[in-house]
Amino acid sequence: MNLKVKLCGLKNKESIIASKEADYIGFVFYQKSPRFINALDAKDLIEFIRPKQKVVGLFVDADLNLINHITDFLKLDVIQLHGNEKLSYIKEVKKLKKPIIKAVPIKNFSDINYSKKYKDLCDMILFDTKSNHGVSGGSGISFDWNLLRGYYSEKKWILAGGLNVKNVSEALEITNAPIVDISSGIEKARGEKCKNMIKNFMEFIANYEKTKDKL
Repeated sequence: MNLKVKLCGLKNKESIIASKEADYIGFVFYQKSPRFINALDAKDLIEFIRPKQKVVGLFVDADLNLINHITDFLKLDVIQLHGNEKLSYIKEVKKLKKPIIKAVPIKNFSDINYSKKYKDLCDMILFDTKSNHGVSGGSGISFDWNLLRGYYSEKKWILAGGLNVKNVSEALEITNAPIVDISSGIEKARGEKCKNMIKNFMEFIANYEKTKDKL
């Protein structure tokens, strides 16, 4: 597929196996999240991840030593920063020599412009819905995708925020995002992934791509 899929917040063997067609598998190392997993449990699950898949570790304003330890312990492929990390902090994370995804909470067009400050330090920008606290992620709520209509970046970027099997095609038609990130849209309850919803979503994306290729 040309379109890449990142599934985030996985916590058990069943959801990992159901996610075999995804490109990125995300583990959340933020204790306040209902999707939190500790590094030891994540280590047990990594053996079920296919070699072609990239393992992403999500951190929110975490201690740099913690990021360093988990990245080394799990041999993470990608580090995702989902908090209010400053540029000086990101420079330190960059020393780990892993691709960095920086999440940017979106509410209006000024937030799109704000994301440009990260373009030289980060490998991918992830646009997510801004919460009342300014930190994005896992709310199940979408932002106005029209803010990204015609958006261009020389680097790959990621669309997140309340995406699911019912709305992802509309989101893609508007934004033409190269990567989508799904978390709440594949959950039967907050923080609880559903293997059937994962399979249905991946099948939908595969069919979407086939239909698009025929146009």
